[in-house]
Amino acid sequence: MDRPDVSPALLRNTGDDFARQLQARLIELADATDDAAYASRLRLVASGKRPLRTLLADPQWRASFGSQMQLLADPPEPLDEERRRALDDAVAEARRHMVRPTEDQVVSDAADVMRRARLVDETIREDELNGWTYVHDTGDGTGEPAAGDR
Repeated sequence: MDRPDVSPALLRNTGDDFARQLQARLIELADATDDAAYASRLRLVASGKRPLRTLLADPQWRASFGSQMQLLADPPEPLDEERRRALDDAVAEARRHMVRPTEDQVVSDAADVMRRARLVDETIREDELNGWTYVHDTGDGTGEPAAGDR
C-alpha cells in the first residue's frame, strides 16, 4: 500500500483524492517535526503501513492537535438561521453524492472495521510498551533507528 489505509467505506464517499491529500498532509507534518520517532509513525500512516486511528492515541499527535480535538468535543454554539440553512444545504448535497453500499460491501466493511480495530489495538500496545520512542523503519530512507534500538 502506498497511501494511508483509509476504509473502503470512506473512500467510496470521498474519492481517492481524500487519501492523497491526507498523505501529503501527514508527510508535511513528518517533515516539520524534530521528533524522529513521531516522524516515522506519521510516515508509516502516510504510506498505509500503520493504521490511521493510531494517531488518536499518539502523545505527539495529541500534543499538537489536542486543543483542536477538544474544540470538536465541546458542544457547538447555536447556529444562526443563515448558517443553519447553509449546513442543511451542504448535508443535502453530500447525501446526493453518497454512494450507498451493497449488501456485500456492508459485510466486507464490518469485517474491515474489526480487522482495523485489532490492528490499532496491537500497534498502540507496542508503542505504549516502548514509550513511543522507537524510530520505525519506514522503508523510504528517512528513518534511522534510535540510539538505544541499534
